[in-house]
Amino acid sequence: MRRLGLLIAIAFVAAACGRGTTTTETAVVATQTVVDTVTLEPIPTITTTTLSSPTFQMPSKNIGCTAGEGVVCDILSGLNPEPKKSCELDWTGMEMESSGPSQPRCAGDTAYDQSAPVLQYGAAWGRDGFTCVSMTNGLQCHNRDAHGFLLSREAWTQF
Repeated sequence: MRRLGLLIAIAFVAAACGRGTTTTETAVVATQTVVDTVTLEPIPTITTTTLSSPTFQMPSKNIGCTAGEGVVCDILSGLNPEPKKSCELDWTGMEMESSGPSQPRCAGDTAYDQSAPVLQYGAAWGRDGFTCVSMTNGLQCHNRDAHGFLLSREAWTQF
């Protein structure tokens, strides 16, 4: 019986030890909002230029285009970066047909004509459903399906 009493006493002491005080911790989370200011360049004024020639070149003398069944625009400094596809010749520029997407041009010749008229910055050239706009940061061309490309020394993109 003494043992039973001792066991009951130990049980009460053990139970009392488990009934400690409850502590609630509150975490404070701080957030910070970072705002970057982006300065947009003004939209250039575009002047439609009527060139009688199916060819033109940019004022930089780095990009030249010619129109035939499609439009081919070559960049003398080369496509940067080069496309991942294999090309046994040179990645000379971009090309597109009157409909469908544009594509990088792998060729052994160039469409660049040094005697072609200059398409001044801010001017647009149009022919047979193609439109190209000369800008200080490159050349943007599109076809009647609104597919096209942007071509510059720094980069090229298809859309």
